[in-house]
Amino acid sequence: MSKHRKEVAITVARSLYASEDAIDSALTQVANFVAMMPTARQDAKFAACVGQDALAQAIAAMTMLNQAREAMVRAHDALAEVRDQFHIGPMGYGVDPNKPLREASNPLQIVA
Repeated sequence: MSKHRKEVAITVARSLYASEDAIDSALTQVANFVAMMPTARQDAKFAACVGQDALAQAIAAMTMLNQAREAMVRAHDALAEVRDQFHIGPMGYGVDPNKPLREASNPLQIVA
């Protein structure tokens, strides 16, 4: 692979990871907001119906962020296919032991 293509691949990978992190951060923020709304209502001693529409809209926003996260995971997978097609090699920045492994297309195994 040319040096230029590798640089482009690294730029794309960094942007992908930043996008994934941004969605996760937004999802976390909205989840915290949704979680605090009922507590705030109780602390203010408002009736249960107060703020219900706002809570429902915030939950809808959280659902949409989750859909965006799912789409980004699919985009990541699609880019992995492009990477493999052009023999670019992984662009990961560290090993995530929690990431599920895919079925290898190469049946070779590492043995000790």
